[in-house]
Amino acid sequence: RRVQVVDEFRRLQPDAIVLQEVLQHESLPNQAAWLARELGYQWRFVTTDPPSHKRRYGMALLTRHPLIEEGETLLHPLEDHRTAGFVRLLVDGRPLNLYFTHLYWAPDGAAIRAQQVADLLAYVEATAGDAPSVLAGDFNAEADAPELAALQAGWEDAWRRLHPHADAMASSTLNPAYFSVPARVDHVFLPGGRAQPLEARLLFAEPDAQGVWASDHRGVYVRLRLEPDPDA
Repeated sequence: RRVQVVDEFRRLQPDAIVLQEVLQHESLPNQAAWLARELGYQWRFVTTDPPSHKRRYGMALLTRHPLIEEGETLLHPLEDHRTAGFVRLLVDGRPLNLYFTHLYWAPDGAAIRAQQVADLLAYVEATAGDAPSVLAGDFNAEADAPELAALQAGWEDAWRRLHPHADAMASSTLNPAYFSVPARVDHVFLPGGRAQPLEARLLFAEPDAQGVWASDHRGVYVRLRLEPDPDA
C-alpha cells in the first residue's frame, strides 16, 4: 500500500501532506518517517504515546518547505487520546499555519467532537498570530454537522466551495470498498477571506493493478491560493 502512496505523492509534489493513523512498532518503522525519507520531506509526528512505548499511534505532517515553528495540544476528554498538531511554514517568503487533527470516531459522539473542535479553535487562537491558517484532518463528521458549527463561522470548507452539488458517493472520503454508507469526514478548512480554493479532488479512489487499495479512506487533495497580504 505504501508504494501506491509514495508514487502518487512523488507525482503531485504537494507542499504539505497530513497523515492519519500513523503507526510504528518493533517490526514497523514509523510510517511517516519512511514516507518523508522517500520524498525528501521534513516530518512531524504527533501522538499521546510516549517515546518509550514499543507501539506508537498518531498523526503526522510532511512538508517540503522550511519549518519555522511547531507545536501540539491535547484535546478533551483526555481519555480519548486525541491531539491537534501545528506547524508554521515559510511558503514563498510568507508564513502559513497548518493545523491537523483527528476527532472522536463514534457516531453518537457529537458532544465530544464539539468539545474537541472548541479545544482546537482555542489552540489556533493562541498560536496563529497574524499568519493565515489551514485546518485539515479526519473530523469523523460531515462538514455541516452540528458539532462542527464553530468552524462554519470563520472557516471555509474547500470541497463544498468547489463542489456544492456533488452527490454523497462522489464526495465520500470513506472508501466504499470498506464502508457501505458514504460519508465525507476528511476535510480541509481554509481561512475565510484569506485563501481561495482552486481545486479539490479525491486521491486513491481506485485500487492498483493487483486490486490493492491504498487506504480505507480516500485522500483529499486541495490546491489553494493565498490572498495578498493587505499590509504588503
